[in-house]
Amino acid sequence: MLCNIYDWDNSKTISMPIEQLISLMTAINVKETFHLETIKCFAIIARTQLARKLSTYGGNGCEKHKGHIICTEPGHCLELGLPKIEIGQNVIQAVKETENLIITFDDKPIKPYYHYRCGGSTENSENVIGSRITYLRKVFCDFCKGVEDEGKDKFYTIEDLERLLNVKIEKPKDVYYNIRGIFENIEIDEQGRVKSIYVGGKAFKGTEVMEKLGLNSTRFNYMPVKFLISCIGTGHGLGLCITGAEEMAKRGMSFRDILNYYYTGIKIENMELPEEDKPLKGKVIVLDPASGEGDIYEGKGINNLREGEINLSIALEIKKLLKEKGAKVYLTRQGKENVHLSDRAHIANSLRPDFVLIIGQSTFQNQSASGTEAYYYREDKDAEKLGKKILEEVCKSLESRNRGLRVADFYMLKEVKCSTLQLNLLYLTNPVDAEKLADLVGRRKAAEAIAHAIIRYYSESQN
Repeated sequence: MLCNIYDWDNSKTISMPIEQLISLMTAINVKETFHLETIKCFAIIARTQLARKLSTYGGNGCEKHKGHIICTEPGHCLELGLPKIEIGQNVIQAVKETENLIITFDDKPIKPYYHYRCGGSTENSENVIGSRITYLRKVFCDFCKGVEDEGKDKFYTIEDLERLLNVKIEKPKDVYYNIRGIFENIEIDEQGRVKSIYVGGKAFKGTEVMEKLGLNSTRFNYMPVKFLISCIGTGHGLGLCITGAEEMAKRGMSFRDILNYYYTGIKIENMELPEEDKPLKGKVIVLDPASGEGDIYEGKGINNLREGEINLSIALEIKKLLKEKGAKVYLTRQGKENVHLSDRAHIANSLRPDFVLIIGQSTFQNQSASGTEAYYYREDKDAEKLGKKILEEVCKSLESRNRGLRVADFYMLKEVKCSTLQLNLLYLTNPVDAEKLADLVGRRKAAEAIAHAIIRYYSESQN
């Protein structure tokens, strides 16, 4: 597979084989002295980072530079760019021996955090980035102990702390603090003079301290003017500990042992590459055929047309068409049964889809009302974009009136935690619309139009 990379420095596109790109991404993160198994870990981490950008896993490539998988713009896709260095033989070997392998959780590539040294235990994600991620759980790490961190000790004056932390530190007056192991058991008189004090575990009279230190009087106070802050470990502590990984490799453990130790509940498996004839590969779409049998809100129309039956028929046809293009497609109901709104929302959320499409029909007292309309929740830009494409395709295919795309706060639009669109295809109470819905050919045409719009939307979003 060839990857298109946007070369930010030279404003041009670079195309290179995926494994060559992985080698470059790996080389920038490893040292020549690293054990081969550690380098293999980084080859898999690099490939996992890239997989997250692929359409097969729901990615859209580089969001800034369309038509490219990644870019070299500082701070964007590749934070450190691509190294202009000769790739070492050890990196080439590591990439080859881990060819096509990535780290997944729930069939999706993880975000593979790593840091230099955890100092004894890694961190839970919620303590660092504020959200709980199942595969980023704290693990105890004895492998990196005994390593001396560079720059672990730093000194700060009170003025430094005030400036860097944007605080004001009040200097104590006539307040004596016990500092364990240094100043303890301080006894003062009513005038604030030190009568006795322990310094370093030894007892002194206040007058002795005054004489030995050459102080002006025994009415003295003290406070630190410079602080030593000493750290254990280097980095945020999430995911793989590089120092620990290197020690594990030296002890004979494989890259699989290392990755499974630092990332909880993961799988190491082959990456799925995009296929030209399957533009929706990696996408998860939920179809919600509204109004099953027994739903008091089910629309009924001319010639005993029932909304629930029509919605399910169209949803099943859409499912078949989207699966042919590589998507994973789920329905909130498979038969005539009615599924409560809250259960439909729960089903959708549990599947963590890329998109949810609710298929419905309209009714009205006046039989002249006809056409196709769609609804989305406010600020749902993706639903708005897809809604416009679906209306365009459906109205063209069914020769129906385009009644427009509108903002609404329907239950499913609010409760489903991903982009969601409600499509009201036609009016059951309009003779012309009802005839189209009663005809299996008409339903198939509607399904094909909807499927085509979805394919267009995802194909265009990657270009």
